[in-house]
Amino acid sequence: MATLAKLYPILKDLGLEDQKANEFVEIIDESRKEGLATREDIKDLEIRLVKWIIGLMIVQTSISIALLKLF
Repeated sequence: MATLAKLYPILKDLGLEDQKANEFVEIIDESRKEGLATREDIKDLEIRLVKWIIGLMIVQTSISIALLKLF
C-alpha cells in the first residue's frame, strides 16, 4: 500500500476529488491482491506436485521392469 500512497497525491494534482482519488487507490490495491498466491495455495500446489512425481516414478519403474523382462 505504500507505493499506492504515492499515487494519491498525483491523482489529487490531476483534479480528482478526495473521495474519488481514494476509491481509485483502493480499487488498484484490491486488484493487485487478487492475483497473489497465499501460503495455502502454494502448499496445495506442492502436495499435488509430490503426488505427480511419485506417480511418475512408479510408472517409470514399472516400464523399466517390463522392458527388462522382455529382453
